[in-house]
Amino acid sequence: MTGTPLDLLNLGGLLQGIGLLYWALAAVLLFLALRRPKTRQRKLVWAAIVIAVFGWTPATVLWQTYVSRSNLSATMKHFEMRCKSAGEKITRTVENVEGVVWMKWRDKQENLGDQFKLDDPYGRDCSGEGCIEQLLRLEVNGGRFEREVSQTKGRYRFVESIDPADGQRYRYVGFMRPVPSWTPEAIEAHRKKTGTDIPDFSYQFKHDKQPIDKYSARYGITWDDISTRDDRERWIAGGSIKVIDLQTNEVIAERVGYMMDLGQGNRDGFRTPWLMARRTACPPFPGSLGQRSWPNTETLMFASKVLQPAKAD
Repeated sequence: MTGTPLDLLNLGGLLQGIGLLYWALAAVLLFLALRRPKTRQRKLVWAAIVIAVFGWTPATVLWQTYVSRSNLSATMKHFEMRCKSAGEKITRTVENVEGVVWMKWRDKQENLGDQFKLDDPYGRDCSGEGCIEQLLRLEVNGGRFEREVSQTKGRYRFVESIDPADGQRYRYVGFMRPVPSWTPEAIEAHRKKTGTDIPDFSYQFKHDKQPIDKYSARYGITWDDISTRDDRERWIAGGSIKVIDLQTNEVIAERVGYMMDLGQGNRDGFRTPWLMARRTACPPFPGSLGQRSWPNTETLMFASKVLQPAKAD
């Protein structure tokens, strides 16, 4: 295997054959170099030329492999050192929390290979308003949407945050919205024809928001990329999730994690460095081969340990 897109063409046997021909040609030329010249000095000169020409590339590859392994060994030691500070630290917990403040939004565009962009690829389990929806539960009357109510049980009644699009502070709540194909006109036509609302499966869990003047929630959740330049030079990314008492500015809990790309940014075979880095993480992700939780609710799982949501009515 070459470790390149050529692998997709199933050329392994052909490339191996070319390698055998390479060494066969080198052996033939070395034999001739030692056999044809008349003097011993010329034999040695021609043999040295053959060895230099055919040995340069393998020697270069071996040296690069040695250097790469040495660098990777140093990087692994650096990663292990970082991992000593990874994990959860909870100073205190709070019960019956109705709502929280989402203090910092994540980019909608996922970073799969930008080595130095400090956007916390370790902790990113959501994006944009999806991070807020991850924290919201659904409350409805009349017994509808039982599946969605059950799925969002153990979350918060509301989330407050500043929308970076307009700088306005909002309170977000969960609700069910018709899928885009159900336009207001289509819904009205259906109700007139059948005398009933559209089916439950025609709705999806989303959020509603209303502007507010100030936060009512006492506790906030935020994230930071804690990677240093040295970390990123080694393709190591570190992230932190903090739970903060907004009245005292006290950090009451923090989760720290790191991950490292063993390929050191290699993109051969269409690989994506930060996606592959999930396989080498501390603490490790819950799924096999570095897969995140499904659905992606790792932020919620940590936050709800600390800020225990109040039970729905």
